[in-house]
Amino acid sequence: MALPLETPVWGQAETRAEEIGFLRRDKTAQLWPETQSPLVDKLNKLVDRGLYEGFENTKGTNGWQIVLGGMRSGQGTTAGIGYRRSDLWHDRLGFRSTVRGTIWGAVMLDMGLDFQSLRTERSFIQLYAKYENSPRMDYYGQGQDSEEDDRTSFRLEDYGVDMDAGYELFKRFKIGGTLGYYHVHTGHGHRGGVPSIEEIFTSEDTPGLRQDTGFFRYGLFAQYDYRDSIAGPRSGGFYAVRHRRYEDLDLDQFGFHQLEIQAQQYLPYWNKTRVIALRFATIMSFPEDGQAIPFYLQPTLGGNDSLRGFERYRYYDDHAVMFTAEHRWYVFSGLDMAVFADAGKVVPRKGHINFGHLSVSGGVGFRFRIQNAVVMRVDFAFSEESARVCWTFSDIFKAEGWKW
Repeated sequence: MALPLETPVWGQAETRAEEIGFLRRDKTAQLWPETQSPLVDKLNKLVDRGLYEGFENTKGTNGWQIVLGGMRSGQGTTAGIGYRRSDLWHDRLGFRSTVRGTIWGAVMLDMGLDFQSLRTERSFIQLYAKYENSPRMDYYGQGQDSEEDDRTSFRLEDYGVDMDAGYELFKRFKIGGTLGYYHVHTGHGHRGGVPSIEEIFTSEDTPGLRQDTGFFRYGLFAQYDYRDSIAGPRSGGFYAVRHRRYEDLDLDQFGFHQLEIQAQQYLPYWNKTRVIALRFATIMSFPEDGQAIPFYLQPTLGGNDSLRGFERYRYYDDHAVMFTAEHRWYVFSGLDMAVFADAGKVVPRKGHINFGHLSVSGGVGFRFRIQNAVVMRVDFAFSEESARVCWTFSDIFKAEGWKW
């Protein structure tokens, strides 16, 4: 946030370095003239304690936290509490845990360990465990031709434990691996006015429905990140690829591997007060011989983070491709506005990934910032199927399912 600054009186600088500093602060005062209110001071203190997830200050302070967001979309507004310690075992271990929920009965508990004793400037190793129960998930059937009138709901209850480790080969370029266990239960949905999934679909046309199983999953990733900010970038880019294999331990019916690719690029102008933000992302899923991909692990499109003019989880299939373009502009230190367009589709075969027959949506939006991080987003989105208001505590390019 901008701080009140005074214009320097020339001749007071004792050194050339001080004079340059005066010039920079004077330019900042002219470009960002707002003063900081006591309310902003209070909000900044809450941010420092971890009010929102995803800030550049990822360590935060030790103790209790307020947490907003972070659960699956469509379950209602999320709120909870968290606790963090970064100084355990003589600063060898970092710990964080949260409990979150919504008024619609969704619940999430998670816990992370950062093995700081094994961390260096170029490497890391972390353990993350999560349980989440979402009773209001949406499902419309398979494919781009699924009907809006076939909307159903289902319960998705899962838990997993994953170990991630990585190494920075050179500046901003990281490689690493992940392995863990993941268990899933699907059941009766509880969205009012919408039939439950088993009333319309069966396990024959919806693989994985009411077929609980556990997976051993493991894979590799690589990413190059030169964004100027993680939580609210205005310049730079982010390029990543991840490949994971899922082995069905219980039913031996749903073994597959999945390839995820994402590219983001931010093109600023006018002293970063205007930004063109571009994103391309694709997920491709390949079943093992004689096996299928469970519907809850298929890529989806639609909702607050992709194809915003379509309802949440509008499209499911084995492969998905998505494009997003936004033009953002600075309004004042706590607000950016944007116009945007989304395009994408899901397909059953890799060879069908192309630029034809894309679903398209667009609209305008507002990005609310604290400490230069996007803490809340409101988008007004339109498509051939619906007009939607998207309200979420995350930037658009930090979508669930495309998260790194």
